[in-house]
Amino acid sequence: MALKPKFSAVRFAQRLLISLALVFSTYNPTGYSISHWLLGRDNGLLSAKLVVLLAALIVYFAVSRIVFGAFRWSGLIPASVLAVLVSIVIVAPAFHGDLDSASARYWVMTQYVLLTASVLVMAFGMSWSYLIERLTGQLQKRYVQ
Repeated sequence: MALKPKFSAVRFAQRLLISLALVFSTYNPTGYSISHWLLGRDNGLLSAKLVVLLAALIVYFAVSRIVFGAFRWSGLIPASVLAVLVSIVIVAPAFHGDLDSASARYWVMTQYVLLTASVLVMAFGMSWSYLIERLTGQLQKRYVQ
């Protein structure tokens, strides 16, 4: 019988970093992302763009199935609201006067808040079964369908 790996803060940090890399490489307000490259008017190879788009869709499909299987609708909505609130607390202090106008600051901050919220939901969704098992000792028997 194989030993089951223990869940720890390091494993959660790994899931958090994977979620962070996935979300912020797909889109970020700086303009250096997959979506900017795919929608840009540069002379990038169409075949390379299609391969990257397909790979991103496959990864997002797998992650979304895991997150939805862990949270379902009854947990996904409160988790998303909580993640937005936590993201506001994390992101808002960084935007006190960096950009030219208040509306530009607000728009960029809103983008970062929503991106950070999606990172948190993805990381906790991928870790939820392990967290519940670690805290309560109960195994979750939900299967991703």
